Amino acid sequence: MTVDQWLLLGFAVIVFLAAVVVFVILPNRRRRLVRVPPPAPAAEPVAAQPPAAAEPPPLAIAPAEGPPDDLRQIKGVGPKLATLLGELGITRFRQIADMNEAELAALDARLGPFQGRPARDRWQEQARLLADGDVKGFERLHGKLGGGA
Repeated sequence: MTVDQWLLLGFAVIVFLAAVVVFVILPNRRRRLVRVPPPAPAAEPVAAQPPAAAEPPPLAIAPAEGPPDDLRQIKGVGPKLATLLGELGITRFRQIADMNEAELAALDARLGPFQGRPARDRWQEQARLLADGDVKGFERLHGKLGGGA
């Protein structure tokens, strides 16, 4: 066999292998389906329950005296959260610093999508330092004093 014949034979083999890949292997890969068993029927149907309108516990916050503080200085409190706190009657660092556990839980229940932030961001600790005017202590524990989240 000459070199030309070997090249022609090699080309034919490559075309044949490409045809096998395109027409046999690829379509089979697309046909593979994962069979998921149907869900088991429930033993007994669950009665539809009316949605529970869980009213958060009352929030008894002492009214603030003096001009409002910039609550956005607390790490984790941004403009939206500061507005929400203002609507709830919380406008001073001292109000947050003086809350007990029940009051913090009542506040947390009213924060909607911001629930969990008071504990996670340690608002009470931050508010206590800011209410006392301890900027150095605040910055040592929570970073540079700035505007919000």
